[in-house]
Amino acid sequence: GSAISYVRYLKYKSEKKMSATDDEPFRVLFVLGGPGAGKGTQCQLLSENLGWAHLSAGDLLRAERKKEGSELADIINSNISAGKIVPSEITVTLVKNAMMELREARGQMKFLIDGFPRSEGNV
Repeated sequence: GSAISYVRYLKYKSEKKMSATDDEPFRVLFVLGGPGAGKGTQCQLLSENLGWAHLSAGDLLRAERKKEGSELADIINSNISAGKIVPSEITVTLVKNAMMELREARGQMKFLIDGFPRSEGNV
C-alpha cells in the first residue's frame, strides 16, 4: 500500500545523483536499539532499498583493531583488555573517516550509523 509507495518514492529520490562537494553536509541517521533488536537488519534493508551507506560502529572498531601499527588500534585494544568502553572520540573518528572515504570513492552523502551512540555520554 502506501508504505511501499513511500519507499519507492524515497528510493527514486536517493537515486538522483548529486555531486558531492567538500562543503555539502552529510545526511546521517543514527539507528538505535538494544542488542538483537534488528538494527543491522533494518540498516541492510534501508541501504539496499534507499542507497544509504550502512556504517556499523562495531565493525569499524573491529577493523581498526586488526590494523598493524595503528595508534587507534592500540588504544582500542587497551580499553577492551581493561574491560572499558572505547572512548566515543575514537568511535567518532572512525565513523567520520569512513564517511569521508565513501564520499571520496563513491560520492556517498547519506549514512546509517548503527551502534553509536551507545549511551547519553556518547552524545
